[in-house]
Amino acid sequence: MRSLLRYTYKSYSIQKMNIYKTEAIVLKDYDLGEQDKIVVFYSLRYGKIRAIAKGARRIKSRFAYVIQPPSYNSLLIYKNRKGSLDVVSECIAKYQFLGIKKDLVRFAYVCYLIELIDKLTEQEESQSLLFRILLKSLFLMESISKCSLNLLIESFQLKLLNILGYQPYLKGCINCGKKASSTSYFYFSLRLGGLLCENCKSIDGRRVSLSREAFLLMRRLLFLKLEEISGEKINKEIVKETEVILRTYLSYQGQIKMPDSCFIHNFKKLELMQTAG
Repeated sequence: MRSLLRYTYKSYSIQKMNIYKTEAIVLKDYDLGEQDKIVVFYSLRYGKIRAIAKGARRIKSRFAYVIQPPSYNSLLIYKNRKGSLDVVSECIAKYQFLGIKKDLVRFAYVCYLIELIDKLTEQEESQSLLFRILLKSLFLMESISKCSLNLLIESFQLKLLNILGYQPYLKGCINCGKKASSTSYFYFSLRLGGLLCENCKSIDGRRVSLSREAFLLMRRLLFLKLEEISGEKINKEIVKETEVILRTYLSYQGQIKMPDSCFIHNFKKLELMQTAG
């Protein structure tokens, strides 16, 4: 009898150890077979994880609604020790971001942000700060004015670079140390990850021109709290310049092809056509 009890307790303990719990944001989902889906989450405790949601493709599935991106959920995941994907045991919705899902332009911005996270983060590398910034960004993207969405994305990208260890050096020339306040035009070194003054620009053949206004915006967005973005009013050309710089730098540091932002503009045009119609 005691042997049976020990065996039962041991089996229960192993089963319990195979289950882990975390808060997570749904990034993507893929079809698997006729009934299941593979879901990509970014979680608070374990970073990016992939897991199978059994039966999620069925209309009446308990997972069908809660795994649609972007969604903020509480998860129970069964850890598969055989080397295959983990399995979603329970998924409870905490917040569904319906304001984003019902708005083409906001949803397009979120898709871009999600693609950034998916491309630039590794599997199961925990970054709780990144999770919190991502979650805050999603809440803000649901509520702030659409004219502030570009700035929010740029601020998020700068904070993402900081978390990943690629924060650009914006205090002055990264080569000679010349103060930023003593020059009116800069270059940005993709290789060195910082500003170059006129005298030092030749040390990096892949430098990118950067106006003083764009430099000041980048520095401000790096340290500005995300919730403070909404009140900022910046020239659109300067916002566009910083967007190009950040996309190029992220692509260089991550050694990846960055997601194309053109589809965001296409959604904006579609929305205007719908409004006009």
